[in-house]
Amino acid sequence: MGHAFIPTEENILHARELHRNNIVFDSLTPGFIDEWVVTPSMREIGLEIQAKGGTRPAIKEAMAQHLIRSCKEDAATRKEYLDYWNRAGVTAGNYTLYASGPPDSAFESTLAAAKQARDFAGLFDGALVVAESASDVESAFSRRGHAVMFNLQNAEPVGAELDRVDALHEIGVRTMQLTYNLRTRYADGCLETNDGGLSRFGAALIEKMNATGIIVDVSHASAGTAKDAVNVSKKPVIASHTAARHLTGHPRGLWDDVLKRIADGGGYAGVVILPAFIVGPEGNDNAEKVGKPRSWATFDVVANHVCHLIDVMGEDHVGIGTDWGKPYYNALTWTPEMVKPQRGFNWIGWRPEDRFDPNAQTFGMETWDCWPNLTAALLQRGLSEKVVLKVIGGNYMRVLRDLQAS
Repeated sequence: MGHAFIPTEENILHARELHRNNIVFDSLTPGFIDEWVVTPSMREIGLEIQAKGGTRPAIKEAMAQHLIRSCKEDAATRKEYLDYWNRAGVTAGNYTLYASGPPDSAFESTLAAAKQARDFAGLFDGALVVAESASDVESAFSRRGHAVMFNLQNAEPVGAELDRVDALHEIGVRTMQLTYNLRTRYADGCLETNDGGLSRFGAALIEKMNATGIIVDVSHASAGTAKDAVNVSKKPVIASHTAARHLTGHPRGLWDDVLKRIADGGGYAGVVILPAFIVGPEGNDNAEKVGKPRSWATFDVVANHVCHLIDVMGEDHVGIGTDWGKPYYNALTWTPEMVKPQRGFNWIGWRPEDRFDPNAQTFGMETWDCWPNLTAALLQRGLSEKVVLKVIGGNYMRVLRDLQAS
């Protein structure tokens, strides 16, 4: 293939061996039901809804329901689904129960999503489990199975009732963001008009999360919120899927001073592979070399962010939280309007200047089952096997073991 940013076959084979022999943990995966496998019949469903003007929420829901029914009724579909996991060679990942939407229904939506996820995992006879601790992940790995852990990308399910944090922990939530992109009663998100940081109620929420055993996640936080959260939390803070804002200036990334504070407190940051956040506004020259638009990422771009975070935070605090490689984005063609709700306020919040483009991918990682290519790219970059093993899972497992021990 000829380009230094494309992994060699030798490094891909090495990566697959590392995945076989070690726990690989993706700290923010695509949705393991509605953003995972896309069968031909699921694609037809998506195309039909698109043709009628349907937007992403409707398409994802219809595809998910079809996959659930198919896995219940058809052993071949269950095998296809598990084969996807096995090709990825990933032991476990964080699955989002709730990200954005009308706040008043957030708690009920979260409970319903948790039930659906547990019911779906139960279709696979132990090959896929919902994990609540590092021990659960280790057990899944020992059986050559896979695990998902629950996260919330927004604290809206808590509402005004801090006791709900206990209920969320009870259903398996282990990490939670204070905000998605916009303002909540707890804090400001990264795309909000003004940055007021953490509210007093947000500080109370962090105190409750610390006591309950839910990790504070600042991935979508504003700069002020992230700084405040790290200062207030008595336990390690994470950014499950972020980027180096120093490299691109994108508001979905974190500045170096915050990343350093996260590391100093024993926390963790996972590098996202969503192109808009890791490719600068000028675009990516190397994407053109492989016949892709400049908005696409290549593995050298991902490696740049990983290496920058290692320089800032140290090798014990950096990982991968892909949040990308979603087959339904490749199966269909998307416009910015299609990722918004069909009616009502846009609680997601992307603006034109944020460059969010569902059609843009990371070359070589267009679907999540290509995960070993990412590991191979880190090896090719010159990171030692010891460091790579920390990045692809060891560092996040350390955070989980610390949580379990506390």
